[in-house]
Amino acid sequence: SLSSPKRQQTAQVKLSSRAKGKLPPPSEKVLQKAILDYLRRKGYIAFKFPSVGIWRKDTQHYIPQPRKGISDIVGCTKQGLFFAIEVKKEGNKATPEQLAFLDEVGKHHGIAFLAYSLQDVMDVL
Repeated sequence: SLSSPKRQQTAQVKLSSRAKGKLPPPSEKVLQKAILDYLRRKGYIAFKFPSVGIWRKDTQHYIPQPRKGISDIVGCTKQGLFFAIEVKKEGNKATPEQLAFLDEVGKHHGIAFLAYSLQDVMDVL
């Protein structure tokens, strides 16, 4: 909440800087969190798919992801439709593997798209 004077001042500085175009666009991590929060508030099942493998301390081995290109966020609408969202910071591009995954989801009648903002997600879902 913006109850303290310091927080109010910080919020005003951030808002005025963004209004002047001085702040960079949000990181993909920040954007993914905002999208996940929005989807969960809508009652969708949604989760961040881990894009890296796992380091097993007990065996000292790295277990890679079984498939490259799986979207950042996957889930299901309340109507039972599977969706895949590849989240990109403004100016970044999807890899060929990421585009292939989105195409495959679409061919299976799922909802698949690139999102550069929360508004992109709100427009589709």
